[in-house]
Amino acid sequence: MFTSNSLKAGLAIGALMHGLLSAVPTAEAAGLGDIDAGLKFAMESCAECHNITSRNPMSTASGAPTFYDIANTSGISRTTLSFWMLSSHPKMPGLMIEQQDLDNVIMYILSLKDQ
Repeated sequence: MFTSNSLKAGLAIGALMHGLLSAVPTAEAAGLGDIDAGLKFAMESCAECHNITSRNPMSTASGAPTFYDIANTSGISRTTLSFWMLSSHPKMPGLMIEQQDLDNVIMYILSLKDQ
């Protein structure tokens, strides 16, 4: 597993937010997000830095976690991913993602989770 401090901090805050927002319907509960569209978005927007398709522990950018590792991080959920992705990315402080693209890429990342 990776040891990105920013991801861990974001996940911890996201877990707190998840507890606070648990009564609010989520996109996951509503079935929002398209895995194939998420993969397409990831290939176009994320693959330059992240390994998005395999369990290979290497990403193209030093320190960028693989999507597989992100999906299999303890406590990961739609809420924690949303919070982390909408927070400042360490190497991409101006990251802006349309809501539908965010829902799609999160659904794709969660599809990589081991069962």
